[in-house]
Amino acid sequence: MERGCKVTTQNRNDNTMKFKELHKTAFAKLLSDLVQCDGIVNQGEIDFLQKVYGLFNITLTSRKKATRLSLSEAVNMLKSLGNAEKIAILRVFQRLALSDDSLDPTESLLLTALLLSIGIELPETQGLTANFVSIPNLDFDTRNAVLYVEPTFSRKANACIKRDYDAICALLRQSQREFFYLPRVVSNLKSKEATFRDTLSYIEPTLTDEQISHIDKTLPKLDSVFLSKEVFLNYLNANGLKISKPAFFLKIGNMKPGSYQDFLIIETGDDPLKTLQRFVQLNANILTINPPFSSEKEERFFEELTLNTESTPKDELDYTGFHKIIIDILLKYNGSHEVSRLFINTRGDIFLTDRNNAEVKMPALCKALYIFFLFHEDGLSLNYLNDHKEELYRIYRHISTYGDDTLLHTAIDNLTDFIGSTMNANLSRIRKAFRDILGDEANIYLIKGEKGGRKTIHLDRSLVVFEDRKAFE
Repeated sequence: MERGCKVTTQNRNDNTMKFKELHKTAFAKLLSDLVQCDGIVNQGEIDFLQKVYGLFNITLTSRKKATRLSLSEAVNMLKSLGNAEKIAILRVFQRLALSDDSLDPTESLLLTALLLSIGIELPETQGLTANFVSIPNLDFDTRNAVLYVEPTFSRKANACIKRDYDAICALLRQSQREFFYLPRVVSNLKSKEATFRDTLSYIEPTLTDEQISHIDKTLPKLDSVFLSKEVFLNYLNANGLKISKPAFFLKIGNMKPGSYQDFLIIETGDDPLKTLQRFVQLNANILTINPPFSSEKEERFFEELTLNTESTPKDELDYTGFHKIIIDILLKYNGSHEVSRLFINTRGDIFLTDRNNAEVKMPALCKALYIFFLFHEDGLSLNYLNDHKEELYRIYRHISTYGDDTLLHTAIDNLTDFIGSTMNANLSRIRKAFRDILGDEANIYLIKGEKGGRKTIHLDRSLVVFEDRKAFE
């Protein structure tokens, strides 16, 4: 039996709740992220988790598997549960949120997002339809923005938003969020064209005058349908999630910044403002939802999740992200190889196996270029990349989150034809990604060579492990 996972007699005999192994793994993922979302893990939360793992027989094996899941994957696994099991999860989340004697706004939002997205049937959730998605490798951070997204132009929804725009903005600002409605944004930029151009010249110094003029020319043609498809819907549709109605996208605080951006998608219904008002009300009252127990046995089961106060205080520690940094530093050189092995999974994610399995995070196009050079061990001149467009495209197509082939081909064309600063920018991002983790040790992993000459990665290929190399070929 694994430590911290003792199964009680009551748990073994209780037939009111049925959790398969995959549900326990997904449950463990959600519990872990909810504990960490306010940035601090304290003793009360640890004590609570220990009880939950024991009562639900969530083993260490399940918890290890959970670390490989995204939040959206975990949510999708829990959707197959019965409503009684989903309500049990809600009760656990409510108790966990208060196990540190406070409810952080980030915890409240994540709890509400999970409640809606796993599909719990309650009076408080009727009329609200939502999905939880984790979108990897975006080159921007929407932070506290709430985005309006639509698969096709909805005259009614847009008319309602224009009518209630100020009320929607005021409602969202109560929770320190800003409404991003593209027609308003574009209109605002056009009215401040000179200021916008001046800002671009400082914030994006690599842009040429020709590129800025192109932005000025095409900006008025930009609409919410185009933005929706380019940023979100191409990726979601490619992964089997169809967004058929206008919706609000709310950014959820990331547990692992840079790996995924997590969003709650709330369908707007016939009245966008009313939808948001219902969501805000649910979020404010998330801890007061109290569905009746289905049996006395279930009620006794949850009584065990009440923490006992101890007369003798423990040596308590608030575990934060800074402690995680300290541990990563201590383990950085604790590998079995002086030069770390490189592991590339089927999604193109790159990990330093012997540096605490640290992920080398970079955009998809950078990954495609890097994997391409891993394949070409003898290296080649950048001037000849144009001859390898199809190979680069196949790699990029495999790992990119975009489903638009035209955009993918354009990105590879820009890279291999040296349009703008695309090549230098991508090589720079690759260097930064490795040096952020390895410092001066990064040199052996970089794409290097004389100017105009052959470029190569000098890493011994026996240290490179692909989960499935054929997936990229």
